[in-house]
Amino acid sequence: MTRLTRTYRILPLLLFALYLPFTVAAAPAVKNASLTFSPPRPFVGQPFTVTIEVSVTPGVELEQVELNGLPDSSRATFTNLSRAGRRQQRGSSEALDILRYTLNGRGIVDFAGPFSCTIRAMAVERVSGGFFSHTRSFPVALRTSTANLEIRPLPAHGRPTNFSGAVGRFSLTATATPLTVAPGDIITLTCTLNGNGWLADATLSPTHPETDFKTYPPQILERQESPPLISLSQAIIPLSTNVTAITPPVFNYFDPHTATYRNTTAPPIPIAFSTVATTETAIRRITATPANPPPVATAQPDIVVSDAVAKLRQMLPLTLAFLAAVTLCAAIYRFHRLIAWLCAIAILAVGIFISHRLSQTTTTKLLNISTTTTCYLTPSQRSLPLFELYPDDTATPLEHIPGWFRVRVAGNEAWLQEAAISTP
Repeated sequence: MTRLTRTYRILPLLLFALYLPFTVAAAPAVKNASLTFSPPRPFVGQPFTVTIEVSVTPGVELEQVELNGLPDSSRATFTNLSRAGRRQQRGSSEALDILRYTLNGRGIVDFAGPFSCTIRAMAVERVSGGFFSHTRSFPVALRTSTANLEIRPLPAHGRPTNFSGAVGRFSLTATATPLTVAPGDIITLTCTLNGNGWLADATLSPTHPETDFKTYPPQILERQESPPLISLSQAIIPLSTNVTAITPPVFNYFDPHTATYRNTTAPPIPIAFSTVATTETAIRRITATPANPPPVATAQPDIVVSDAVAKLRQMLPLTLAFLAAVTLCAAIYRFHRLIAWLCAIAILAVGIFISHRLSQTTTTKLLNISTTTTCYLTPSQRSLPLFELYPDDTATPLEHIPGWFRVRVAGNEAWLQEAAISTP
């Protein structure tokens, strides 16, 4: 019994010894935190990096990290809080792990001051002792050290009148295809702007080339904020052989590293014109009405369809009026015969009147040429000439802008000066 009694007395002491490592108060798992801004004096719009380093005991992890106390969203933006690394620090008294976090910042307005922030997180620590180990989680909150941040305004000196608002460093590349063309051919100009920094609301606007080009509005192919990128394409048509190169656009921006406004562009793109031998004159006439028409009708399909549609449109009001008159007459004939006949006659009269007006409109859709004139590829006398028209020729109008008509003659489309058209 004595030996059993001793066993019962020793067992609680053994269990207590095993449990003791879990109950002894440990040193704080999270020690301190530091805050730095890089660069410490950025310009408005210039990206900067916020770095926070937290000292913890070895093996401690931080989860659900939150930061409070940085400048509010009316003065700066902060995005992409992420873990950047972990390193060990060995001191004379104790060993520590340094947890490094980074945050992307950008100033919206100019301001300055010392700042510190509060870190709130859930600390996860692995505790081991004897034959047992476990993890314990507990919330932590600590204040970082103080760091100075100054957001400087963009200088007014040297600012271009058409400043894009972009801050950083950028480069522009440009290509064009094809490079060997004839007047009137379409060239596709592709421009790409990339770099590092902040684009803001900047756009890449192609330069307006000399009048020897016809240009169309550019089309944005791609745009992204980080990393900054703008890609666009534009259709350009050379109108004469006087041009030798295409000038890419110029993009201006502010370089925070040199504190100056700069421009970037691409070298001019040379183009060549094909030399094809031909015996035709530069301006040729397309006869609107052949002197000896072939026995088989050669009317263009689109003209035939247009005439058919015009005739159907003339008949449509009369057809609808007839159907309406029959329906109304059938509805009220049994009650008021006279009124039914009068209404039917009135409806038919309206249909006949509308059809007559439409037929008059259709017959006037030909333009009479009053003087010898040249038709061009575009509404400009510097454009590529296509053919000539002579007095008493006719043309079908397709589009009208001040001073010019786009017409179709014998299946060919061109731009005709309004002054060459005879008015009735």
